[in-house]
Amino acid sequence: MSDLRTALLEELRAIAAQPVPAFDPDLDGDYAATGRRLPFEAQYFARRRHLAALAVVGEGPALSALLKDVCQERSWALPAHWDAEGDPRTCVDLFACETAQTLAEILRLREDVEGAEAVAAEIRARVLDPFFEADYPFHWEERISNWTAVCAGAAGMAALALGYDTDVVRARVLPALQGYLFSFGPDGGCVEGVDYWVYGFGYFTYFAEAWLAATGEDLLAGNEAIAAFPARAQLYPGSFATFGDTGADALLPLGLLARLHDRLGTPLPAAARVQTFADDACARWAHLTRTLDWGRPLGTSVEPERSLLADVGWFVERRRIGRRMWALAVKGGYNDEPHNHLDLGSFLIAVDGEQLLCDPGAGEYTAAYFGPERHEQVHPSAAWHSVPTVEGAAQQPGDDSRAELVDTGTGLDVYIDAYGDGALIRRFDWGAEGVTLEDFGPEITETFVSRIRPELDGTRAVWAGERGTLVLHGVNAEDALVDSVDTTDHRGAPDRLWALRFGLGGGLRFELL
Repeated sequence: MSDLRTALLEELRAIAAQPVPAFDPDLDGDYAATGRRLPFEAQYFARRRHLAALAVVGEGPALSALLKDVCQERSWALPAHWDAEGDPRTCVDLFACETAQTLAEILRLREDVEGAEAVAAEIRARVLDPFFEADYPFHWEERISNWTAVCAGAAGMAALALGYDTDVVRARVLPALQGYLFSFGPDGGCVEGVDYWVYGFGYFTYFAEAWLAATGEDLLAGNEAIAAFPARAQLYPGSFATFGDTGADALLPLGLLARLHDRLGTPLPAAARVQTFADDACARWAHLTRTLDWGRPLGTSVEPERSLLADVGWFVERRRIGRRMWALAVKGGYNDEPHNHLDLGSFLIAVDGEQLLCDPGAGEYTAAYFGPERHEQVHPSAAWHSVPTVEGAAQQPGDDSRAELVDTGTGLDVYIDAYGDGALIRRFDWGAEGVTLEDFGPEITETFVSRIRPELDGTRAVWAGERGTLVLHGVNAEDALVDSVDTTDHRGAPDRLWALRFGLGGGLRFELL
């Protein structure tokens, strides 16, 4: 713990010693003009990172000056979340609530802030008054997702830090958080994936601990299954199933995970390395400060395990073959999930965390990515997941497109109703010769997606990775084709996906080398 804390404090001192990042307020119009979010958000989060560093290790005058600048921002919400009919200044989104919590806790932490009353007034005017005095529910209180926990939890922590009466906080925050908990089934799986579990359940946990300190009431008790989700979704240390809008390198806040283990006894995931504050692209004050207070390094190894999360529709199995850890993960669920992709029956095969057949995870967030054409974008589309077409039809979006997972003991059956009049059954079986796949349905055209270009050799396809090789037997050589697409990942970096497509002619077997 002391080494972790020392390393974080050194990192914060290095950040605080740098000049305050430039901030161009006119960039807030870039989203409306281009649909891109990253240009404005990069400077927004750079400012938040510097603010956190100054709050923990900086001098009072520099901190006070930056707090004043933050209070003069047009909005604490991101432009992508502004309501066209509303005032951006009082837009209560994820980051407005996070900013309110950050500033309120800085005021409690630091007695040397100049203009503290003005800062507190901004917190109330921009977030707490619109939230606690509203006589209608916000959209994130009705459509349950990570937003519900982050917005309610962060606003609740801000109110507690400013000394609000706990009855006021209870009346508005606790119903929202209870609704968030109701979004989980008995298996504790998160339909939004590990990244958004960290975000949503993280802020639930942080508020729950603040609430426990303020009232003695324990909101965490009984949530062991939810707390165990990352360990059950893990492929390898630092690597998780990337279904939905999940990244390949999930953030693992050490304070959050240690606290859940200490309080609930839940298993901890393993990490490939100790993460830094810089690893959090959004520079979240809550993750940083709770890691400073509670954190300790995670273990660095995982054991073989088989997990079926039937409620959320995830299957993950890890097997050690020789010195390497292979993993198979399969996706069920429904095609109207938060951060939905058209991915029912999709699967990935990984070795030591390297996905040889991949799930593409999250793409760059743009206006189109969250608009009516979402499922035409590369990462959420059916065309760039390892799912077939049935009678020429791709999967359809909507709540009535569903897939049920059934554990067979040696493998998994997936019953998919997502193709209009067509249906599909996928049968996975992991035996001594590798993973066999049988697809049952009319006129099936297979698709297998990877970030590695497949090499075709007659009825075989080979994906040669850095940590292992995957060989597919049973390719229809007569019509097999390989195509690719160049796109951008969640952080805007170039991302190339490869797809092998062919008409199904018989059984398929993946050899793991």
